[in-house]
Formats: sequence, C-alpha cells, structure tokens
Amino acid sequence: MAMNLVVVLAIVVILVGLLAALKIKSPTKDGSLAFQSREPFLSPAERSFLGVLEQALDNNYRVLGKVRLGDLIKPAKGLSKSKRVSALNKVNQKHVDFVVCSSTDLAVLGVVELDDQSHGREDRAERDLFVDEALSGAGIPIARFSAKKGYQIQEVRTKLADMFKITLIGSASTLPQAQEPTPPQAVLKSEPGSTPTVAQPEHMEMIPMCERCGATMVKRQAKNGEHAGKFFWACSTFPKCRQVVAIT
Repeated sequence: MAMNLVVVLAIVVILVGLLAALKIKSPTKDGSLAFQSREPFLSPAERSFLGVLEQALDNNYRVLGKVRLGDLIKPAKGLSKSKRVSALNKVNQKHVDFVVCSSTDLAVLGVVELDDQSHGREDRAERDLFVDEALSGAGIPIARFSAKKGYQIQEVRTKLADMFKITLIGSASTLPQAQEPTPPQAVLKSEPGSTPTVAQPEHMEMIPMCERCGATMVKRQAKNGEHAGKFFWACSTFPKCRQVVAIT
C-alpha cells in the first residue's frame, strides 16, 4: 500500500513539473503568437553612411533604409506560374540598404548598397550579382560603396549624380560639359618667403565617423573658453554621444 502511494505521489510531481514547463514555454496565457524587438534597425556602419547620403543629397531627394527588394520590383509578365512563384520568393526574402527617391512623389531613382567585408564571401557575391541583375532588368540603377571609416562627401555626391542621372547642388555633373570641374580655392596668409597654403572647400574634407558610436561627425566651432574660434569634429548624435575630435 505504501509503495502504491509513493508511485502516485511521483506521478503527481511529474505531471506538475510538465504543466509548469508548458506554462513557461507558452508566450502568452491564451497561446497566441508573441514577438520581441529585433536588433537596431541599422548597423553602426549603415547608420553612419545614412548620414553621409543625407549630406550628399539635397532637399529634392529622400533616402529610405532597409527596403524589401520585392517592394521595388516584381516578376515580369509572361513567366509560368512556377517561375513566377520562384521569382517572388527570391525578391521577397531580400532587402537593399538604401533607396533614393524624389521628395515630391517618392518615385524610386536608384538603390545604394554599402558593401562591407562580408560581401567578399561566395554566397554574398552570388546574392549581390542576383540583386544587380534584377534591378538592372527592371531599369533601376544601383550604386555600391565600400564601407570605410570616412567618406568624401563630394565623391559620394558625384557618384550618385552620375549613377542616378540626377542634378545635385555642388556636384561635378551640374557644371557645363566644356568646363573642367575645378573647385574654388582660397589662399591663406603666409609668412614672407613661404609657400602659400591653399584652403580646400569644406565639402572636399573627409567626414570622419564617431569612434564611440559609429555615427557621422559634424564640424563645429568653439564659441567660448580657451579654444574659442577653433574648429573641431563633434558626434552628430549629441547630446546622446559627446565624442569630440580636435582639428589640428
């Protein structure tokens, strides 16, 4: 009799444990689906390059991030049902980094991809080739930029203007074809007998990335204190990030 009681108690303990485990695994009381937040929407490198794109483009254009390829293109007419389904699966499972649109009607002007070291892998190379060919077939130009610590805004602006056939203020493509795109220069004062120093325009400067958070940095000038009048780089996310770099 005692043995039977022990067996019954053991079964009860096991059942209670199983019920508790099932309750823990169930995301909600009613068993409905549950979700949680993903990682940041853009990686630090993508967030930084978004700032570069926004500086390179003017108010006539907008930049959208993480756009599904299937929202930009669709299978061409005339495909069989099986090929159409296959094509839809391929484009719906892929995203592009950035899409440049007209600010007036959000018409798609081109796609921008930021390529880091992972794009050197064979699987990534195959993916990139598919995306390039798919966009090209749909008549959407794509501009690829290599991920790095700093970018020259003028170079980015010129490439976007050339690839997307758009007019950007300050880009070489806005100049008459017969002229050589020579940027304006200013000669700084120098000591007698020394070689004059040529000051490059600000848009030719290399825009650094914040080493602390990865955001784009902006050029500031100190207003007060012992460094009044001097220029420095400050993180564009200030006051969230207070990283500064002196300009020597």
